[in-house]
Formats: sequence, C-alpha cells, structure tokens
Amino acid sequence: MKEKIKCSECEFCRSLRPRNNSRAEFTCKHPNQMYILNYFHEHRIVKHPGFLGFGKPWSDEVPIKTSPAWCPKKKTE
Repeated sequence: MKEKIKCSECEFCRSLRPRNNSRAEFTCKHPNQMYILNYFHEHRIVKHPGFLGFGKPWSDEVPIKTSPAWCPKKKTE
C-alpha cells in the first residue's frame, strides 16, 4: 500500500497570515508550479492554483489531512 502524502509534513507547504487577520492561508510552493497550473486548467478548477485552504483562527495547523489530487509529488510516484 502506498504511503499517503500529508501536506502538513511537506517542505513545500507554506502559510501566510495577512496582517490583522486571524486565519492563515496555506498554499503549495512546489517548484513544479506549471504542473499545478495545467492541472487546474484541465480540470476547470477556478480557485487560486496551489491553494490548500484557510486554517482555523489563530492556528498554524494545515486544514487538509492528505494531499490533493493535483499534488506534484503524486505525479512522480
């Protein structure tokens, strides 16, 4: 069985908490951004490419358990 990839353990997962905001925004900053852009375009996903979600207020916990279908690491496995 394949081991599941967790964004919370990935070195490419980044968080940004805008000033005066209680929630952090999590995104994937994998070097293969072109793969992510193409995946979003082909599957007609209209959210920001690489966006993982918003965290809970004042928390730095990644809001998703396992990596999304468009994860570049899944492509290489």
